[in-house]
Amino acid sequence: MYVGIGFIKIRIYDAYSLKDRRQVLNSVVTKLQNKFNLSVSIVDSGDVWNLAEIGTAVVSSSKQLIESMYQKIDDILDDDHRFEVIVFEVDIQKEI
Repeated sequence: MYVGIGFIKIRIYDAYSLKDRRQVLNSVVTKLQNKFNLSVSIVDSGDVWNLAEIGTAVVSSSKQLIESMYQKIDDILDDDHRFEVIVFEVDIQKEI
């Protein structure tokens, strides 16, 4: 069994309030949860309106499936013009 953990940091364009930030982040979280079977959470404190950190986790019996899933997630996020992906890190561990 493999566990994939992702860390995504984004810069949100046109986020001038907490409401603007929340609209973009809720959209991203919902899109990822609905399209992929993974856990998604906003993991930062929200102090800066135009920056956000998102954590993800997925469990699978196939390392290739996790790699493929995270590649698709990266592609989807890169296609969204409401924000820029600053950091996209993925760590895949084999569980015993």
